[in-house]
Amino acid sequence: MLGEATYAGSHGSTGPYGRREARPLWGSPFLRWRTERVTLELRAGADGPELVLQPSEAWERWYSLAGRGFVGVLEDCGAPLQHPRWELAGDWDTLRVSLGAFLRTLPSETVATGVSQCLPLYGRVSEACPIMFDIVCDDRLYLGYCEYMVEEAARGENAAQLGWNRRESLPEGRIRPEDDGQPPWRIDAGGPGEVRASEMAALIVRTAQAAGVTKATDLIIGGEGECRAPYRLHFAELAMATG
Repeated sequence: MLGEATYAGSHGSTGPYGRREARPLWGSPFLRWRTERVTLELRAGADGPELVLQPSEAWERWYSLAGRGFVGVLEDCGAPLQHPRWELAGDWDTLRVSLGAFLRTLPSETVATGVSQCLPLYGRVSEACPIMFDIVCDDRLYLGYCEYMVEEAARGENAAQLGWNRRESLPEGRIRPEDDGQPPWRIDAGGPGEVRASEMAALIVRTAQAAGVTKATDLIIGGEGECRAPYRLHFAELAMATG
């Protein structure tokens, strides 16, 4: 048996070795089992699963320069990755596009890799930085919104006007208890091939603005979202800081 993959994730909007190509509904998930010089990759191809044997250095060098999507590195595997360093989203439109690209295929990719997501987003409001959103995904994508310490324009019925549903209006038991912080507002954004990604990204952006987040760079990935045992995750597709 191969055991746990050394790396698990998604190639994102840019394919391996820099090929830009249309992403199918199932995205571009992969599992990679690495030895010192050679890596076996199981990935989603245009016509179905592909099993590819590659030099380890070739993919890892490409990833450090041009990688997108997200990648989980197996804890204590002794094979860390040098992650690409992208500029942060300097404006709200760039952030919205970045979020949309990440959300669009996330349910398919979590199903394919077996790595679920529970990603908190914090927002700077005045001198505070409360948790504002969560992105929870296993076989379906759920977005949550916490209205703690935000402006009146993003609280109560104003949150509903922005497009959020009360958490209790959704069926119980779809989110793992350990991943559900029970925010007052929750959206079922769909399963594989169903996600209304542009709409969901726009919802997060307009809510953050109404809540009092003045700059796109003030929406931050919570570092706790990078730990999903047995992997340590990095989200190159998201043009956001981690804190």
